[in-house]
Amino acid sequence: MPGRKPLPTQLKLVKGTARPHRISADEPKPVVATPPPPDHLEAAAAAKFTEMAGLLARHGVMTELDVGALARYVVIWRRWLEAEAEVKRRGPVVKTVGGNIIQNPFLAVANKCLAQMGQIEAEFGMTPSSRSRVRMAEPTDSRDPFEDYLNRGSKA
Repeated sequence: MPGRKPLPTQLKLVKGTARPHRISADEPKPVVATPPPPDHLEAAAAAKFTEMAGLLARHGVMTELDVGALARYVVIWRRWLEAEAEVKRRGPVVKTVGGNIIQNPFLAVANKCLAQMGQIEAEFGMTPSSRSRVRMAEPTDSRDPFEDYLNRGSKA
């Protein structure tokens, strides 16, 4: 589907951009949870998954629906660590068999992993700029204006 990705209603409410006529009543409302790591993750990635899932759940971001996205993140994180170790070991440039000097192929892998991790981090609100887009206003009273709007239609 072309165009912008739709934002979840909860994020629209937090940002203050929710419009009552555009909120879907059918949108799933997942519960914040700290799911266990998937079985396919190796030990270091599983430990990072558990650590990140706990942090994200404390901030109200992690749900059981996010297991796949977080699993992708920790797999890429692990790959990045391995590529960085090779860059550190061999250096950012290497000599080919023919004597030419080229960029270390592991540096390209590390850079690609950094880009992928950045995209996933932004989805979870784990970067300063992605967090800065979320604004939480202090409630002026305990009534929900959206509930008032919905109830007004039933009184007519």
